[in-house]
Order: sequence, then C-alpha cells, then structure tokens
Amino acid sequence: MSLPFALLKFNPKSAVKKVEGAAIIVLQEWWGINDTIKSHAQHISDLTGIHTVVPDLYKGKVGLTAEEASHLMNNLDWKVAIQELEQVVKQLRDQGYTKIGAQGFCMGGALTLALATDATLAGAPIQAVVPCYGTPPADAFDVTKLTDATAVQGHFGGKDNLAGFSDAAAADALEKRLAHLKDCTIYRYPEQGHAFLNDDDWAISKRKELGFVSKDIDPKADEQSVRDLAWTRIMGFFVSRLQ
Repeated sequence: MSLPFALLKFNPKSAVKKVEGAAIIVLQEWWGINDTIKSHAQHISDLTGIHTVVPDLYKGKVGLTAEEASHLMNNLDWKVAIQELEQVVKQLRDQGYTKIGAQGFCMGGALTLALATDATLAGAPIQAVVPCYGTPPADAFDVTKLTDATAVQGHFGGKDNLAGFSDAAAADALEKRLAHLKDCTIYRYPEQGHAFLNDDDWAISKRKELGFVSKDIDPKADEQSVRDLAWTRIMGFFVSRLQ
C-alpha cells in the first residue's frame, strides 16, 4: 500500500530490550518534520525498544517561523490527515505490528487523540496514546467515544498559555471527558510552559521567542529533571501497554 506522504522510520540504537510486534506513530508539532521531531522519535525508540515512525503530514513543507507554521497548520485538513494516518496504522498492522501506540506534541498531541477516537469508531482501536500539550476540537473528534481498549497518558504544563488547546483548563477538560476510561492519567507539570519537552537549541530559541518559557532561564539545564520525569513516565507507559 502506497502512503500519501513520506514515512520516516526509527529503530532503537540503545541496548534496551526490543519490543517485538509493536510500533509507535510519532506526530509532529505545527512546525512540521524538523530535527526536533526526528530527535523525539529516535529518543522514544531508544527508551522503549519499540519501532517508531513519523508521517510527514505537511508532505515536505516545514515552517521556520511561527507565521509559516501557523499557515501550515491552519491549512491542514484534519479529517483528511486522520484518514491518512489510518493508512499508516493499517500498513503497520499488515507488516506484523499488532500493537500500535501514538505520541504527539502540540498539534501532534491533539492528532493522537483524534486518531485514537477515529480508530475506535472504526472498530480497530489502537492500544496506547500519549498526547503532549495538545487537545483536538471537541466538535470534530469526540474523545468520550474512546473505550478501555485504548490507554491514555497526557502531559501538560501548568503555565501553558495556549488557551483552550493545551492550557490548564484544556487539560482539566480533557481529563473530565476521559473520566470513563480505566487506564487514563493526565499529568501536570506546574512550572512548565508549552512544548517543555523540546530541549534542542533551535526549539528553545522558539520557545523563548513565543513566550513559552522565560528568557531568564536555561531550559536545557533547569528543566532537565522535569523532562526526565516525563520521559520516564512515557517509557513505562508504552512498554507496559505494548508488550
């Protein structure tokens, strides 16, 4: 089956035990497929021992400024994107990956929940999703339709200022809408802003430029313990749910 976009693939380079028959779809921020998202995909694979893939939803385009990224995100047809992501899920299953997870960041975080909802309604739920600081529009993707076949672990910053999308109120609303699930945890990190898992130099400069983090701190050093905590939680979640 031919996909409508490039699919980047990552396997663990660490000595961690490989988890056979499992794959994680890693979904991009509004910037597109840049070095940050590639680094996250490799990191997730190295931590978990699980094969990861990154679909290029913008089909080769990348935003270098907030204006460009906003334009690309606003022009993305989410319904079409989810249909295309369902093709990725089918391809992975056809290749023998019987347990599927998804993790996304910002826009990608919202898309993980949208994908999980669509897969559930199609009768073929994916097993585990990790939305990081992003929630989908409730009128288009009703996460209350998720069932216990899908485990959810969310990560949100307490100082995130993207109202209605990933701020504290959005995290609370998501938790309420997923209260029916047996396996759902929404973590909050009280002192963190949006995109706090991004620690490469370019991403940090953008976080400061956009007011996601104080210009007076060194996020790479000062947020290390918080990132380590979040990644440890994510690693344990995927390994236990996708074994």
